[in-house]
Amino acid sequence: MVEYLLILSLVQGITEFLPISSSAHLMILNLFSEASDQSVSVDLSLHIGSLLALIVYFLQNPLKSKKIANFNSDFLSTKEAIYLILFSALPTMAFAYIFLNYNTIYIIRENIHVIVWCNLIFAILLFFGDYFGKKSNKRLTKRNLVFLSVFQSISLIPGVSRSGICITVSRFLGFGRTESSIISTIMSFPILFASLIFIATTIYQKQDIFLTNTIFLAITLSFITSYLSIKIIIEFIDRIKLYPFVIYRVCLSLIILYVIS
Repeated sequence: MVEYLLILSLVQGITEFLPISSSAHLMILNLFSEASDQSVSVDLSLHIGSLLALIVYFLQNPLKSKKIANFNSDFLSTKEAIYLILFSALPTMAFAYIFLNYNTIYIIRENIHVIVWCNLIFAILLFFGDYFGKKSNKRLTKRNLVFLSVFQSISLIPGVSRSGICITVSRFLGFGRTESSIISTIMSFPILFASLIFIATTIYQKQDIFLTNTIFLAITLSFITSYLSIKIIIEFIDRIKLYPFVIYRVCLSLIILYVIS
């Protein structure tokens, strides 16, 4: 179980901020693994390292930093960033509460076909968003915030990719790749924080001593890989573009569909 948790932490760190669906990778890894069942609490515990990486990155690289090149530094003020953090996760949290209350999320996460098809469909949408999206939007408006917040809630379905759907919608709204990546990354703050609260409460209630004894190393690995992923998606996305992620997701989906058919 320890080795399996460490593998999961690496996968979580690599996939959380890249538009390739961390939940899909974690679910696929679990379904094709002989390790013990992977609970929702284990999934969420891996987000702790990602949250720490997020905080450290933006402390080192604020929005006005010259290190973040090729984007309009005025498109998002500090006040607007705070609004984005405070309100963007409300629809997602509301739907998450409903899904957890009715155990819907457990049903969805056990259906590999749903995961794979969502990964494939939303990868194609990511392609169209990037292909047709023009860098025409200069400011993040309240209307933009509503669109982003609502569509982010769809990412509760494994395979959609929270980062992917946020970047897709941002590109359709007219933001550049770097701006879209920054919007997506900032929107992960409240989601990851809510995950941290959820897992802490779960561990406390279940007195899961084994999990707490191994969590530090898992958080460390998740932190390192998450930090690298943030740098890639924000600082290098204009160079590498979004097409490699689309191709990867499409190929992964087709391979899994072939294997399970």
